Amino acid sequence: MAQFSFRSFRTRLLVFLLALMVPVLLGIYLFVNRENNQYTTDTINSYLDLGADVFDFTREEHKNTLLTIISTMTRDWGFRNAFGTGDPYTIIDAADNILLRSLGAADMMLIAAMDGEVIIDTKTQGFERLEGEWLELMNRAASSDDGIGDAIITLQGVPYQITVIPLYLPTPVAWIFGGFPLDNQFTDTVKQSIVSDVSIVEYQQSAAGNGLQVIASTLGQGDQQALIEQLQFDRLQTQRILLSDGEYGTLLRPLYGQDGDPLQIKAVIQKSYNENIENLQAFQRVLLQFYIAVILVSLIAVVLLARSFTRPVLDLASRVRRIEAGDYGQAMQVPGRDELSQLASSVNNMAAGLAEKEKVRDLLGKVVSHEIAEELLSKKIELGGEEKVVTVLFADIKGFTTLCESSAPEAVLTVLNRYLSEITRIIENNSGVVDKYTGDSVMALFGAPLSRGNDAENAVKAALAIQACMAELNAINRAEGMALMEAGIGIHTGLVVAGNLGSQNRLNYTVIGDSVNLAARLEGLTRKYNTGNIVSDASRAQAPDFVYRELDLVQVAGKSEPVRIYEVMGEASQLTDVRRQELQAFADALAAYRAQQWEDATARFMALQETLPSRERAMSLYSVYLERMEYLPRRNLPADWDAVFVFDRK
Repeated sequence: MAQFSFRSFRTRLLVFLLALMVPVLLGIYLFVNRENNQYTTDTINSYLDLGADVFDFTREEHKNTLLTIISTMTRDWGFRNAFGTGDPYTIIDAADNILLRSLGAADMMLIAAMDGEVIIDTKTQGFERLEGEWLELMNRAASSDDGIGDAIITLQGVPYQITVIPLYLPTPVAWIFGGFPLDNQFTDTVKQSIVSDVSIVEYQQSAAGNGLQVIASTLGQGDQQALIEQLQFDRLQTQRILLSDGEYGTLLRPLYGQDGDPLQIKAVIQKSYNENIENLQAFQRVLLQFYIAVILVSLIAVVLLARSFTRPVLDLASRVRRIEAGDYGQAMQVPGRDELSQLASSVNNMAAGLAEKEKVRDLLGKVVSHEIAEELLSKKIELGGEEKVVTVLFADIKGFTTLCESSAPEAVLTVLNRYLSEITRIIENNSGVVDKYTGDSVMALFGAPLSRGNDAENAVKAALAIQACMAELNAINRAEGMALMEAGIGIHTGLVVAGNLGSQNRLNYTVIGDSVNLAARLEGLTRKYNTGNIVSDASRAQAPDFVYRELDLVQVAGKSEPVRIYEVMGEASQLTDVRRQELQAFADALAAYRAQQWEDATARFMALQETLPSRERAMSLYSVYLERMEYLPRRNLPADWDAVFVFDRK
């Protein structure tokens, strides 16, 4: 199953082939499809243009036939005699007889006198004199050279093609209007010629609103309604309209009225896309089948080709995974002298080198911390260093000398290793690095070789954890009959030089500088102030989320500048109200001490001293200040005394 995952070479080769072929085939397909669609559109447009021309030709032929019939009437002896009687009923009978003989070429007839008075009207429209479009048509015919005129006029809601000519007896005595309707019969006749659907659509603007109406059509009722809903009546270019059996190309031809007129009539020629679309879809299916066949043949060819060299690659991948898991043995051989064989040889050499390096790493990791080992192995080993801001922690066992004097060497080593193991675990769990062990003392770095961004905070957490761990270790010592121990911890943050020190043949990654010395001095001061830890002001400023007790302002041996020192008491949530009151009382006592209010300061420190068990009073922080105030008042200190206490020895 893994051989067919995307990470396998064979799969990636197949995906590459598909990624290469599919866009090309898709591009060809889209191009051919676009050209076919364009061809279909052009074909339909040609059909529509031809249909519109045939529609115009058919209407013109009907007009010519109508003109012939009307002209025949003017020469018909019977009609001329009927007209000569002057009797409207006789004239209308003669007109109906001629209409009947026209076999549908003419459907109506109207005769008017030369002044426009209506003599007969087979449609009985009800007006006595010509008016509106009728009068306009008569005047237009009268002003023409041949006296003939034609127009489309709506009669009783149906558009009629009307032709008018004068009646000569032998001079003009009347106007004869003949016409045929542009109705369903006419649209059916046109459809037989152009094999396209034809509709006559009327647009009428009235007070009730604007609306389209189908007057005549070869379409069914449902499609007529769809035509009305989708038709853009003012657009003469080809439109696409969806009817019940598919999409139709639609072209309009004006018959009556112009844009802006309250009444307009247009012919609508429609040709279905179905036949062309079916041909296009059949071609698309053939094209897709061809593309699928090409892709399948290509995939089979790639699989057969890939199988010849992916198997060695898969074996190499399996070998590399075993190397990753730590199995550097079982060297593999790939026959031949090609690139895969060379790669297999390189992998075997790499495995041998990694096995050797792993031995060095394992040995180095037992001598120095993991971080320092990684630092030494990942870089070129050379003498020199770089400046870094690092938090240095020194931890030392108080009472270790007593332990050595009262216990056998083997027991001392057991206790010391137990202590150093726990301290190391705590330091590493808080992102620290053990720099070195010096007897019962541990030097740890927070921020070298790698900085975590909260190095001082990690160091303070480690200090509190070490103090808590001492209680557990003492419980074990008590059970084994060993002396009890306390830890003294000093922490300072400052600029150091970090790097490899020593010689070309023997190096030691460490840090040096005044900050290291100050951290060591602070650890030593824990014995002077009878505290478990001392933190410099620099470290306290970078780890502000803890509760501190200011201890003093001191000048340690070897330093010319005073340092404000603190004892970290724990996290704020862990302190009881009694402990907080004690810290405030100590702060008040320290303020009185620095203000040289000796009696008040003595009273305050004595009160704090009384809160301690009697066995702890002689070795408490409060006893340190009480001892000082036994001789400081006699020294006549200046009023601006800075309260700096100087330690001139380590």
